[in-house]
Amino acid sequence: MSKVILYIATSLDGYIARPDGNLDWLTSIPNPETGDYGYAALLERIGTIMMGRKTYDELLGFRIEWPYTGFDTIIVSTDKLLKIKSPDTRLLTENLPDVVTALKKQSPKDIWLVGGGQLINAFIQNGLLDQMIISIVPKIIGDGIPLFPKNTLETEWKLVDTQMFETGLVNLTYEIA
Repeated sequence: MSKVILYIATSLDGYIARPDGNLDWLTSIPNPETGDYGYAALLERIGTIMMGRKTYDELLGFRIEWPYTGFDTIIVSTDKLLKIKSPDTRLLTENLPDVVTALKKQSPKDIWLVGGGQLINAFIQNGLLDQMIISIVPKIIGDGIPLFPKNTLETEWKLVDTQMFETGLVNLTYEIA
């Protein structure tokens, strides 16, 4: 059975984006000379990508070629009229637990939960998240969208790996306890 993996960057003070969703603070951290913070290795394991509508809109706002062509990408939203503007992408508006459970059973590859906070919370609330790779960026941004919203279900996680990079970024890998 495949796993649902959250791979996400957070500021040192626990935010995944500025209050308006902006991710400009992430570009201040260069890629290390020895790799890409594990991103390429993650993509090799992934067959499906899931993200919330706000994250999708933010990615589209970068005005770059869609970075996930070739991956089955699912945008989770309550907006049934959301217009999908990227290849290999579909909309999911209901039955998140059933769809994810079926994907985990059917897919030979893992599922990458990109974000954002509300969707992460929904995955935790429904017991769908198996692993988290949290990249802690050594930057305090002061305010923003928290990695875990205030109403997130209390859960226990086990630290299974750490990676430190010369830029000061640290990847912490957790599995559900």
